[in-house]
Amino acid sequence: MKYYCLLLIFSFSILYAAEPAKKKDDVKKVVIFKADLATYREVRGGNMFLGQGNSYLEIDDNKIYCTDIEIYFYKDEKNEDKIDRAKFIKNVRIFNEKDEVQIGGEAADYYRDEKKFVIRENAFYTDAKEEVAVFGDTIYNYEDESITIIQGNTRIYQKDILATGAFVKYTKKDKLMSISGFPKVRNQGSEYSARKIIVDVENNTFILQGDLDAEIINSDK
Repeated sequence: MKYYCLLLIFSFSILYAAEPAKKKDDVKKVVIFKADLATYREVRGGNMFLGQGNSYLEIDDNKIYCTDIEIYFYKDEKNEDKIDRAKFIKNVRIFNEKDEVQIGGEAADYYRDEKKFVIRENAFYTDAKEEVAVFGDTIYNYEDESITIIQGNTRIYQKDILATGAFVKYTKKDKLMSISGFPKVRNQGSEYSARKIIVDVENNTFILQGDLDAEIINSDK
């Protein structure tokens, strides 16, 4: 088994060309990887880069910062390395500048074919355009489908709205957050519960569906 260890004074970078563009106007993308200490080794079914300390990966419009990183490759039909997945460990921060979205937590995985992030432990999702932040135990972010799912102890903060529940599905195209699992929403001092609550992120409103229960603060002003 081959084993290489690279100790770097500043950082380690690898530029890795993506698959050839299908259209003439497509730009060939690269993957940028940096770390204080980088190790390359053979593993079953392919190869792996292990980055330790101040690790960074730039891939598919995402900039990812973390403490440690593992990048797994597979061999294509030309016997060349292609990225299969990546694992991020400690202080994970994922930035998508195009969508103005930031995701983070203490651990995360990225599956490149599916364009899917799975974030765990103190997970959060923020959308700067819509001024919304969501927190939960686990976040599944599907980039191609523009869908984000947040599970476990979810909290949504959006302008005057605070919503909680066990499960949230955010469809970014419609700007709707569907909350289930004993959902509640607070708005200007009033509290509402229902079987399902849908937060309209774009318009800062919400919809209550089934078994409505409300405690409304009635102001004299």
